[in-house]
Amino acid sequence: MSAISKPVAFIIGYGSNLGPAIARKFKSEGFNVAVSARKIDEKAVNEDGYLGIQADFGDIDSVGKAFDRVEAELGPAAAVIYNAASANGTSPSDPLANSYETFLNNVKVTGVNVYEVARRTKAGFEKLPADSPRAFIGTGNLMPWRSFPSLLDGSVGKRAMANIVEASATAYGPQGYRFYFAHEVQSATGGPQFHPTGQAH
Repeated sequence: MSAISKPVAFIIGYGSNLGPAIARKFKSEGFNVAVSARKIDEKAVNEDGYLGIQADFGDIDSVGKAFDRVEAELGPAAAVIYNAASANGTSPSDPLANSYETFLNNVKVTGVNVYEVARRTKAGFEKLPADSPRAFIGTGNLMPWRSFPSLLDGSVGKRAMANIVEASATAYGPQGYRFYFAHEVQSATGGPQFHPTGQAH
């Protein structure tokens, strides 16, 4: 399979846990892989065989530039994995302690800007060959379903992401465009795992 004919996976939020594990999995499945984070050693990830892109997904202009670079260098992404998140914890007894600016930025990174990521993902899907896979995956946890007063910004962001994913899955599923909110589950209960491990995802 030539490099140009390989499907592309774009992993947003390439940290030290889920991001590298997801990148390895997609590479092993024959994908060209692009990875992005606010702080990234592009040389190091290039040596791992990935396209590294520094980007801040709290900045809507940065979102567009990252997608433009992926398409220019690898082609439209067949799989987009959104793993970016931001939160500033507070005391459970004072969930409103953060400034509005801090709260808003964290909600943008974790959830609201997922809207634009999903829009750009869908636009890329429309450019792919008919037989190409198409999937958007948002990495999740318990936050959309349980109250976490000390992580209010993260919880609001994850709920926004879950709603965007659900609406997109319902609307575009008949076209073969898959949108998923993915989280690790506990083997004992089948419920979500709060501290997910990269390999399990």
